[in-house]
Amino acid sequence: MVTRRIGIGAVAALLLRGAAAEAADLSRCDPGTAERIQFIEDRLELRRPYATLWWHGWTGTYAVGTVVQSVRAGLEDSEGKRADLTVSAVKALVGTTRLMFDKPIAGMWFDVPSARFGAGPTESIAATDETACRARLAKGEELLRQSAKESESRWDWKRHAGNLAFNVAGALIVAYGFDDETRGWRSAGIGIGVGEAMIFSRPWKADDDLAEYEQRFNGAPSPPRTSLDVVPFHNGARLVLAF
Repeated sequence: MVTRRIGIGAVAALLLRGAAAEAADLSRCDPGTAERIQFIEDRLELRRPYATLWWHGWTGTYAVGTVVQSVRAGLEDSEGKRADLTVSAVKALVGTTRLMFDKPIAGMWFDVPSARFGAGPTESIAATDETACRARLAKGEELLRQSAKESESRWDWKRHAGNLAFNVAGALIVAYGFDDETRGWRSAGIGIGVGEAMIFSRPWKADDDLAEYEQRFNGAPSPPRTSLDVVPFHNGARLVLAF
């Protein structure tokens, strides 16, 4: 029985490896098509680890915040403090929900980064002939443009205004609905800071990848770009804004 299980597992692993090798084989594509696909898939895979880390990190942060603040609110006797904790729990729940869906619902922003899927969606299209290769390329370009759009959303003023308004609304409830201005506005400040950190830390390199792709393969001029990077500095790191 044990031998059979090992044998089945080995066969499955070989089949998976064979499928992956077939998906990665671009020998049936025209050289120009293959070069474009390779560029896109290399960049999609390069951005996958950080996008996955960002998504898991913020989802976990907000989920834990929802549970902790809810429990604290249930145990709190002070009306003002309980209201503040309840508002914080609701804000954390909204943050968690936004990270659980990848398509807007009722006009709300959702923040599942498409970069966390890497090149998986394109590699699922086997390059059996040039027609399939072009379909794979089209999917790759679609993913690259989507990731670039998500990267550029860090500079969307509506996101920042929404973060500000959402936290100010919570502060008004606590400050004037429960007569605890200090706690309400302090909570708003923390919430705004956390929201801005989430917005600015989201995967941001795809817009540069798209610009390089367009310049390299489509002859597009290199546009002036605004970028925010984390670079090594002595024993730590620093943010560098270029524009």
